[in-house]
Amino acid sequence: MSVQKILPDIQKAIVQPEGLWREEASKSVNLQTFLQMPVFPVITLVAIVSGILTKIFGYHIPMLGVIRPSWSDVLLQMIGAVLLYMISIVILGWLAAYLASLFGGKNDLPKAVSMIFWISVPSLIGQVLGTLPYAGWVIALGLGIYSLVLLYKAIPIFLGVPVEERVKHFILFLIGSFLVSIALNMTLGRLFTPKDMMQQMQPDIVKQMTPPITETKSATPGTTHTETGKPENPIEDYVNSMAKGDYNKDVIEATKQDTFTPPSDGKLTKAQVDRFLALAKRVKLVEKEQAEKMKEKYEGKDKSEEFSITDIFNGLKDISNLATLEMKVVKSNGGNWAEYQWVKDRVREAYYTPSLNTTTEYNAKLLKGHEDIIKEIL
Repeated sequence: MSVQKILPDIQKAIVQPEGLWREEASKSVNLQTFLQMPVFPVITLVAIVSGILTKIFGYHIPMLGVIRPSWSDVLLQMIGAVLLYMISIVILGWLAAYLASLFGGKNDLPKAVSMIFWISVPSLIGQVLGTLPYAGWVIALGLGIYSLVLLYKAIPIFLGVPVEERVKHFILFLIGSFLVSIALNMTLGRLFTPKDMMQQMQPDIVKQMTPPITETKSATPGTTHTETGKPENPIEDYVNSMAKGDYNKDVIEATKQDTFTPPSDGKLTKAQVDRFLALAKRVKLVEKEQAEKMKEKYEGKDKSEEFSITDIFNGLKDISNLATLEMKVVKSNGGNWAEYQWVKDRVREAYYTPSLNTTTEYNAKLLKGHEDIIKEIL
């Protein structure tokens, strides 16, 4: 891959991701070459621009205000960001490929690394824009969520995980990614955290990890004693709930009951196209509504004194719910999930490769006049 091709591909990764994914998934990927180009130059550019903007605007830390780093701290941050990303993308690629093999997909490390890089492009841009004051964190949050949605959609394309197993793969990968992130940040990450930030964050970390002290009256009149209350453990609650499948279990089980036998010729009907478009437009509308609700829910949290670790894990729960949002919309509107997925794949084929064969040509004719809508919903 040449430098001239990186920028157009970066643009595709944001506005036309699935078309790019199919191109990349069809290629033979050499892991070392892929890490050299495009991964290393892109993450290096992100680290440099983020570092410069951080020097200009400072770190905006919840409850701590703005920390102004020195140039030496900014340089340390840049090096750490590049190193940690290069290590984590390989580890997470291995995790994604291994989980794919457990759920009927392909254990293909290069393809998994390619998938993680291309779906993370929006979040990398969010990392840069997140350094801007005021609205930066909102933009970063939105782009981070967008990357998670892309991951959910990319898993079958890159790793061949069956659609009915995608949710399991997605949830387990999120949990594994979170644990890997904690491990790296607590080890290598500490070596590259600017000393000014560590000094100012330390008291707040101690405060959050210390159980609250409460006074209770003793049985002896006129005396009191203190006891240590048990602190909340949102990490344990979250991981346990996800492991037991408590989130969205009903809708996942409901979609498993749906069956559909595709026609042997692979051709769509006008009724199927009309139903799919109606459901897909409804999905997009609900996604937009949920995005607005999340924006309202978390807006201003960076300045709130009540912002805590619990808020972070509540945010993870909200993100987890996005994974089954499409299922919920389809089922609540009387759709058949198995048929919906089959029609969606045929629509995608006809839209991106209308001249592939006689079937896609036939299906593409049914989509005439709906191109703008299809472009928006795919």
